[in-house]
Amino acid sequence: MVNFNKFDKVSFEVVEKNNYDIKKTKYYYIWGYDEVDQKVLEILKDGKDISDNEKTLKIKKTLYTLKLLSVKKIDSKTKELIEINEFLKSELGKTNLKNQDQNELIKKYQSELEDLKVKSLIETNKFKEEVIAIQKKAQDAINEHKQKNNDHQEIQIAEARKYALQSFIENLIQPLNNFEKAIIAAEKIDNDVLKNFIIGFNMLYKQVENVLFDFGLTKIIPKIGEMFDPNIHQVYELASSDLEKDTILEVKNIGYKLHDRAIKPALVVVSK
Repeated sequence: MVNFNKFDKVSFEVVEKNNYDIKKTKYYYIWGYDEVDQKVLEILKDGKDISDNEKTLKIKKTLYTLKLLSVKKIDSKTKELIEINEFLKSELGKTNLKNQDQNELIKKYQSELEDLKVKSLIETNKFKEEVIAIQKKAQDAINEHKQKNNDHQEIQIAEARKYALQSFIENLIQPLNNFEKAIIAAEKIDNDVLKNFIIGFNMLYKQVENVLFDFGLTKIIPKIGEMFDPNIHQVYELASSDLEKDTILEVKNIGYKLHDRAIKPALVVVSK
């Protein structure tokens, strides 16, 4: 059987012969990306070569003949989009795994807390009066401490939760930005097969973008004519202009904010 590589466009025809019944089915795949029919995989693995592009395999009373119809290389742009798609799926998988690990850790702490409660009840039964007195003193101290520090602790905890995903999002922004640019570029190519991929890629991109928006990410989209703001903008170039100094003349790249913190300033050309 002729060899083919990952991301090659391959097509097969499978002929099933069972007594006098003959059934023909054609299959089309991007190898290594699309899910391959189990029957095709079985024939490729266990079938006997009858020519350079044909294999045959008998399963019970049915004789299967698989014929390789064509092997074509995909264009570089389609390959790039597929690789980006696989990367994003991998990153989303890592995020889900991380969330799963955090849930398991919470369950562990909850279990340990329940064990402590049981031990506390046992001790209470043995030394009830002493425990009550100690608990009262401890509670008074805790209440006093909470009164002084509760607001500060809540702010710290809220800030930590608010920006817990900042590092992960910062690492994902550039690949996501490149993915968006690749989709925009691919939409300009007149290719029906590619257009079908673009529809799926657009849906995947929007899903990832919406997840990030749910976590507090927003885009920084400067407008030409606005004044430069060093908190959310970064100077790409200074240019001569009749407009007031520090007026935005051109937007080179959008930026991103996580809640109220700019994690990637927008690149702009400003008047000098």
